[in-house]
Amino acid sequence: MTASFPRFKRWRTGLLAMAMVLAIGVIAALGVIDERSLVWTTRIESSREPRVIAEVLAAEFRAGLSAFGGEEPAGAARVEGGTWHFADTSLVIEPRVLLHEDAIANDADHTLLVWTSATGDLRTIDGEPVDIPSVIHAAAAGETSAWLTPSEASRLGLPEEVAVAGLSRVEDPRFGAWIFAVVSSSERQRARESRRYARTIVMVGLASLVVLGFGLVLLRTQRQERAFERMLARESLRVQQEVQLAREGRAATMLTFAAGIAHELSTPLGVIAMRAEQLENNAEDDRARRGARAITEQVAKIRENARGFLAIARGAAPLRERFPAGDVLRSVVARVGHRFDRAGVTLRVVARPDLPWIYGDARLLEHALTNLLINACDASPERGVVELSAELDDKMLTFAVRDRGAGIDPAVRARIQPFFSTKAEGTGLGLAIASEVMRMHRGELKLEERPGGGTNAVLRLPAESMSDDAVAHEAQDAHPVG
Repeated sequence: MTASFPRFKRWRTGLLAMAMVLAIGVIAALGVIDERSLVWTTRIESSREPRVIAEVLAAEFRAGLSAFGGEEPAGAARVEGGTWHFADTSLVIEPRVLLHEDAIANDADHTLLVWTSATGDLRTIDGEPVDIPSVIHAAAAGETSAWLTPSEASRLGLPEEVAVAGLSRVEDPRFGAWIFAVVSSSERQRARESRRYARTIVMVGLASLVVLGFGLVLLRTQRQERAFERMLARESLRVQQEVQLAREGRAATMLTFAAGIAHELSTPLGVIAMRAEQLENNAEDDRARRGARAITEQVAKIRENARGFLAIARGAAPLRERFPAGDVLRSVVARVGHRFDRAGVTLRVVARPDLPWIYGDARLLEHALTNLLINACDASPERGVVELSAELDDKMLTFAVRDRGAGIDPAVRARIQPFFSTKAEGTGLGLAIASEVMRMHRGELKLEERPGGGTNAVLRLPAESMSDDAVAHEAQDAHPVG
């Protein structure tokens, strides 16, 4: 659970970044879709205007043709200037005269084209022939609008942009079919589209910046949370180490008293366990049953601890485990590191990388070394240095703790026993426990005065492994049964 929580936070950060990118993409896509829809609608609207003008012009032209009268076909025609001359008659048609002057006024954005069956080609209102395939094909297909390419618009003198043409047809029995095409440039429309695109880009950019800003704020908040959690974790670890050291000190004290109180506790613990069982059986609600069950569990723990303390106090052999000495060294340094940091004392570790294995109880050895290091730290001045070393000499492993404190009087070194301490607030158990642990591991504890001041505490114990029978024999020799 603990390992998966940071992983979940990393996934949460990744999901947040992906959500930001997705939100920006969705906003941009919606903006583009909306703009494309507006462009398409605008183009449809823009094609309607020239088509209406073409229909108006066709209606005026149709009214003008009706004034000529007659139904005999006029035949083919030739064009001179803006006048259509029909060969079979003496009639002459000038479309410009038949149309409203304002409607046929060409400008930079509009052009009027005329196609008639009498000539079969496309011309301007002034009679100039032009080749605009888009309009010719639309006229042949009977369509009412056509889109001109930029090159076609340029040939008509319009801006080189896409242009739209509105077509309207006039059928006359005498003069044949006429088609009027009003061509309008889309330059102004494109300018409007460009302005809309620019506004869309600005709006999408602003929305993206808002999303990005909120995302960055959330990411920064998450980073601050992680930094705060790391700080809390470090502080929690320091507190746990302090609690662990205090717990081990209390355990040492209980070890000293275990032999005297174990028997005294057994009777009241039995009564408590029996009453707790009765309470659990007779409880009317789950809360009471849980409370009674908790009492039973705690009583079992007390009994187990009491048996363990009593066994060690009676001289029982330590655990027969084979473990590397380097693990003990690293565990001890990790335990007391915060204590040295708080006291402003430097802990220097000097150990060979190929330390041997030890046969015994790693927990007890760690406790003994921890006591020696704490004593050395307390005896050292601020900015002092304590050295912890480990070396192998003739199958004997030696741990040495050296400090530059006030040292220990020679008379005191001979009185390593429980409840004797050189510190006013001390319990006098640390050295006594360390000495007892060494004896249980067939080793010894020596306190030596260092030249120039300070103390050298040395733990020596066998490095070779032992068989179970050998360990049991050592325990029986030290404490005969009975």
